[in-house]
Amino acid sequence: MKRLCLLRHAKSDWGDPAKDDFDRPLNTRGATAADFMAGYIAACPYRPDTVLCSTAARARETCAPLSLRLGKDVPIIYRDELYHAMPDAMLDEIRQAPDVSQTLLVVAHNPGLVLLAMALAEDPDEQTALRIAHGVPTGGFIVLEFDIERWADIAEGKGRSVFFGRPRDLMAEEKS
Repeated sequence: MKRLCLLRHAKSDWGDPAKDDFDRPLNTRGATAADFMAGYIAACPYRPDTVLCSTAARARETCAPLSLRLGKDVPIIYRDELYHAMPDAMLDEIRQAPDVSQTLLVVAHNPGLVLLAMALAEDPDEQTALRIAHGVPTGGFIVLEFDIERWADIAEGKGRSVFFGRPRDLMAEEKS
């Protein structure tokens, strides 16, 4: 059994129109959400043992607090190929993940992330699938499970969606 977690980068700063898209940092709200999601992911049952992350500034900044919370034993692999990748390109990167990893987290961008989640789910939980289909906001976290032993065997239509969380909903749950 393998578990794939997908995390959309947190909210980025659009304040400097001259800044290249790749170099856009997180805004204040995004930094807060990234820190919250890092704590949530590090403590949840879906804690990753390997992370693949886009090299875009907003993805790296989303991943930074997660790296601190997960510790040095969890490798973070930065991949240029995940920047604005579509599902096929993301799958190519996932298929190269180390097989010793049981739970892999990919930190990347929409629309590729939501399209990948929808393509991978075979018989998703209807409520989770509908929430994903309506959009994965910045900081959104999706978990899928696969009955495979090697990441090279991951394929469209072979996963089962088991969790979808948005930062604002998870923060509200924590406060209540």
